[in-house]
This record gives sequence, structure tokens and C-alpha cells, in this order.
Amino acid sequence: HGFIPSESVAHLRMGFYKGELFTEDPQINRDVLPLLELMKAKTPDYVSVALDPEGSGPDTHYKVLQAVSAACNLYAQGEGGKKDLKVWGYRNVWFRFHPTEAKIMFPVELGEFAHLNDVFETCFISQKEASFPVPDYDGPFSHWAQMIQAEHYQQLVTLLGQEYFKTHENPRMRAARGMVFINELDMEEFLNRARQLKYNA
Repeated sequence: HGFIPSESVAHLRMGFYKGELFTEDPQINRDVLPLLELMKAKTPDYVSVALDPEGSGPDTHYKVLQAVSAACNLYAQGEGGKKDLKVWGYRNVWFRFHPTEAKIMFPVELGEFAHLNDVFETCFISQKEASFPVPDYDGPFSHWAQMIQAEHYQQLVTLLGQEYFKTHENPRMRAARGMVFINELDMEEFLNRARQLKYNA
């Protein structure tokens, strides 16, 4: 399917994943330090994480954000760490970026919609039926993600006009039927944002 090779995937199995709606908080030794060791081994330039506020969906999403922010902070401060590490924050199906919050927007073509669904149903078969359905949709998250990406595209069409896309010099923009919104943050911005998502929840 053109998926990421299995040797590039690390299953850390964080200890607060217990199949419960409300779970315990991340722990430094159990949850943060394994992330830190992975970062030291991979020396990433970018880290990607969901920027879902506390209470916006399953509790684990916000807990992962807190564990990742702690690991990134330790990594940036440690010997050999990258103080210029960038974080690509995305939003999940329970919470979305407004177009003004997105610093990067990726165009999505129709074929990529199908690929997304294929990847999801192959790699996340246990989540084919949503454990935590959103109010607007009860079904595979990949279908809901496609609908959100199409909604993002329509927002930009409203802002920029259809001709902007039809006549764009980039063929991916001309073929776009969806958009993925990303908020790129430096370390200081990311750590502040992670704290704000708790206090503003």
C-alpha cells in the first residue's frame, strides 16, 4: 500500500492507554523518558502531535500532548538536543483549526482521500467503528477526516475564490479537493501552547 516501513514505527504503548474514558496522567519514567530516548536515537528536525485541548475528545489525546511536550523540552535542553526543533501541530476530528491559525496548508487530492481510508482501515482496524463518536458523524475516523479536509478546502475557496485554485501554477493546488491545516511552532511556542490548552480547556 505504500505505507511507512514497520521498522520506522515505534510502538511505545504509553502506560495511560487503558481503554478507559478518563485515564491517569503521564509519568516521567514510564511515558516521557521512552519518548526522550526515541528522540535521541532519531534526532528529529520536526515532531508532529495533535493539539487537541483537554476535554475535546478521548482523554488520551491530551495526555499524549503533555508527554510529548515534556519529552521535547528535555530533548531541547539536553546535550546534543536541537534547540531549533520544530513542532507540527495538527487537529483531530474533535477539534479543528480556523484558517487563520494554520501556518501550513497541504492540498489533498481525491486519490489521497482513498489512500487515507485504505491506510486507516488496514493499520487501525480496531478503530474502524469509533469508540468516541463525534456529534456530527458516527463512523470510521478516516471518513470524518476527509469531510473535515473538504470543509477546509471550501473555506479557502470562499476566501480566495475558485479561480485561485483552477489557475494555480502548482498542479497539486489545481487538483486539490481538501486541505490539511498545520500549525508550525518553535519550542517556546509549543510549550506555551501545551500549557494554554490545559488552562483554556
